[in-house]
Amino acid sequence: MNEKNIPVLNYIFYLHTKVELDTTFYSLAEVLRKINVTLIPIEPTELKKLDKISKNHLIVIRSDFNSAFSFNELRKEFIDSSMAQNKLMVYDVSSFSEIENAVKLENKNVYRYFQLPLNLKQIAMTIAVEFFKDKNNQSKHIDWPGGRRAKLPTMNESN
Repeated sequence: MNEKNIPVLNYIFYLHTKVELDTTFYSLAEVLRKINVTLIPIEPTELKKLDKISKNHLIVIRSDFNSAFSFNELRKEFIDSSMAQNKLMVYDVSSFSEIENAVKLENKNVYRYFQLPLNLKQIAMTIAVEFFKDKNNQSKHIDWPGGRRAKLPTMNESN
């Protein structure tokens, strides 16, 4: 709970590209649930309808050609522009290579690549650490006490 006694919901989306959820979803969800993060499966059509106000986090598993192709199509339609606008953080867990502009996106903290095969528990813990770091950075920027820029009085005013 935060200082206003409102429960904080920590959630990460999981891109659901197949008919049924993989066992990787359940493994990741189990580890993340232990540290108070909910993993929510989301289909590509639902992902496009998410709110654009807050930054969302998305785990993408590309372990076969179908998931890789659907991810690339979704990147063209939605994901690349959302990452460029700092509205989406993508955790790309893949046996394929990184996306083209990965270094630039990693520097902006909107993309993280994990090369398979890796232990899913290690991936989940790394994702959780980065998720909480990003949440803390967002709250620091929101709570900044700065105000408007100071202006000098004009010479035309008479006192």
